[in-house]
Amino acid sequence: MRIFVGEYVCGGGLANESVDQIPASLRQEGAAMLSAVASDLTDVAETVVPLDARFESLPIRSTHKILIDPSVPFWNQWTEAAKTCDAAIVVAPESDGILAKAVAILRAGGVDVIAGSGDFLRVASDKYLTAKCLIGAGVMHPIYMTVKDRKFYDELRTHEHFVVKPRDGCGTKELKRFDSLDDACNGLGDHELLQAWMPGRAASIAMVASAKHSVFMPAVSQQLCDLTCEYAGGQGPLDDDAQRRAAALAQRAIAALPPTVRGFVGLDLLLGERPSEDYVIEINPRLTTSYVGIRRMIHGNVAARLFDLESGPVSCSASVEAVRWTPDGHVWVDGGAIESAS
Repeated sequence: MRIFVGEYVCGGGLANESVDQIPASLRQEGAAMLSAVASDLTDVAETVVPLDARFESLPIRSTHKILIDPSVPFWNQWTEAAKTCDAAIVVAPESDGILAKAVAILRAGGVDVIAGSGDFLRVASDKYLTAKCLIGAGVMHPIYMTVKDRKFYDELRTHEHFVVKPRDGCGTKELKRFDSLDDACNGLGDHELLQAWMPGRAASIAMVASAKHSVFMPAVSQQLCDLTCEYAGGQGPLDDDAQRRAAALAQRAIAALPPTVRGFVGLDLLLGERPSEDYVIEINPRLTTSYVGIRRMIHGNVAARLFDLESGPVSCSASVEAVRWTPDGHVWVDGGAIESAS
């Protein structure tokens, strides 16, 4: 099997921008995810990885590396490279519709992209559509407001803290917190979502879905900076009770979205003092940075499950909270050996 592994930032999507214009967090997390998933897939298949020539020195393990020429249309180069493969995995931000565009262009070129259906991607990539879908299905999710949709306005007034974020944002850099609903409304843009700020322990859980099977990986905690909510890494696996709660909530969330889920899907959660206070916060229809830690806490090869090269129940190889990682892909196991993402 031959697999195309395309990560947008390191894979040439920003080749026409100067390196200092690319946010460091995007470069670091993109490189960490690419290094980890390419390494896992290279263990079970032949891999083709496109790279921005400026990032050629990154320690990316693959069978073939293709350097992107910034003078040639980017999507054409990805499509031509992916056409030589049996399937493709895309890691790209939802912002500006980049993820949906990448999947659509490759599929139009006859490439089998391991990702959800168009409807699934459309809803999961838009935080407003996600909120409408989850709340409409009775899944616990913070109430919301947009410039044009104010049906929860009166209920929002009963809350004390609020957050405003882009409907298609990736990460937490553009998230804004407010202690006044009036201030939050004044700061709400046309393509943004205002939501009640809910208390709880930040956690995430990932689903890995092939054409035949789907399974949840171990739930993990997220480390967020207190003031900015910027992602600072994670730790896991969580204890058994938290695992059950996270998996149950994630299962209801996935069932509420349009069919069909496929590939990697990361769900950001808040776990409250009791299960009735657990919330789904976001759904990311793509690989997330937590992959660099999750792959170190289970038996087997996570990425191989996408192609049914591995199946069956997930078995943890690590004790509770034994694995910790940073956004740039450094991983600590049992507080000891420091490992890179690859």
